[in-house]
Amino acid sequence: MLLEMRGIGKRFPGVVALEGVDLELRAGEVHALVGENGAGKTTLIRILSGALAQDRGTILLEGRELRSADPRATQKSGIAAIHQELTRIPGLSVAENLLLGREPRRAWGIDRRAMRERARAALARLSLDLDVGLPLGSFSYATQQRVAIARALDLDARVLVLDEPTASLDREQALALLSLLESLKSDGLAVVFIGHRLDEILSVADRISVLRNGKKVGTFARAVTKLELVTHMLGREPSATRRAARVASDSLQRPLLLEARGLTGPGLAAPCDLALREGEVLGVAGLLGSGRSDLVQLLFGARRRTGGEVTLEGKRLPAGDVRAAVDAGLGCSPEERQSDALLPDLSVRENLLLVVSRSFARRRPAVERALAQDLAERLHIVCADLDQPVRLLSGGNQQKVILARWLAAHPRALLLDEPTRGVDVGAREEIEAFVARLAEEGMAVLLVSSDLDEVLSGADRVLVLHARRAVALLRGAELTEDAVLEAMAGPLEARKP
Repeated sequence: MLLEMRGIGKRFPGVVALEGVDLELRAGEVHALVGENGAGKTTLIRILSGALAQDRGTILLEGRELRSADPRATQKSGIAAIHQELTRIPGLSVAENLLLGREPRRAWGIDRRAMRERARAALARLSLDLDVGLPLGSFSYATQQRVAIARALDLDARVLVLDEPTASLDREQALALLSLLESLKSDGLAVVFIGHRLDEILSVADRISVLRNGKKVGTFARAVTKLELVTHMLGREPSATRRAARVASDSLQRPLLLEARGLTGPGLAAPCDLALREGEVLGVAGLLGSGRSDLVQLLFGARRRTGGEVTLEGKRLPAGDVRAAVDAGLGCSPEERQSDALLPDLSVRENLLLVVSRSFARRRPAVERALAQDLAERLHIVCADLDQPVRLLSGGNQQKVILARWLAAHPRALLLDEPTRGVDVGAREEIEAFVARLAEEGMAVLLVSSDLDEVLSGADRVLVLHARRAVALLRGAELTEDAVLEAMAGPLEARKP
């Protein structure tokens, strides 16, 4: 056994984060760690990576106990962690990032030629050929992630911890990363893989450990089914939250709520048309970089359109004016919730009331608190109290805060960009049920997701983008996974090398 965590326990004020958790890791395996947000995954890997000290329990690496809660010491022992928010300096070169703090030196300073050669050699282990002199920030997130893995390997890591490694990748990039992990396994590296996408986990993991409420439920072989995993994670069988049927054939007679005609602007390569009707969920699918989020931002006014028009219930929305869009009845949950939707140091209550705060003629604390409490209860937001900073909530609960705030504003149409990204299976169930309920109550919903299963199961029609152009609008019997994938890939001539 390469690594053993025995009886790990950790308490925070008023919270038992981990209670007697064991984890074993073998050389040459991918061991996945799954569970709902708040199950203890993050706390466990922070302890493993040396960022946090356990209250009790031991960690053994090749039989030797690791005692220091020091990330540097842990890294030197052969354990490297790569988090979803990559630690990097975008303005420095690839080589400088890869060898930061370990630059080869000569008498007069850094040996830049040797540094570039060593960086190229480290990248070659991952079959990656880059100009290592270019700024790291000039490359895609997927490439930057591989540079981080190359850095870990150059540090002689024997244990690699990957936290949500595919969350910001499109389908093709995710498959490439999973293929890379198979190659690293064959070299004897042990990988701890934390994620929410169970299909990916079942395809790459040799064993899967499930945490629930700070305890380990069990460790399972790859042969376990997705339903069994979800049942272990939730402590119950998942409920049926999918939309029962596609929009009926007469749905096109429903009132038109949101319409874009000839929409152009940053992020779109050609004019785009769309129509969204009362009680409809319109899905938007496409690969990373296809223009999905750009379309949402242009519709909402977060980016200024350069042509065409957007109307809500027949009223033209001004270009680049978010406040006018909100006042007209348009809501939005953006892809980047941390930077674009939440005020992390403000309380849960303040974030819940962010959209409707202007409607209070004067401060009425009792009324505001009652409204915030009602919103939190309706979306089952789990928090210590409403005055808790929203940054301390799990990802799923933060997402529910963003959605709940729109219940108070009563929008006619709601734009949802990656509403379930990075949330656990329980929160995803609740969010999907929430979206379905909004549509049943007559709201029009635009649902953007990189999770094709989410789009296919939750949407009535699907608009497909490729190369920043709308290339297909599918509904009814033509709305199949194969049809969406074919449209996402683009025309045959665009796929030739």
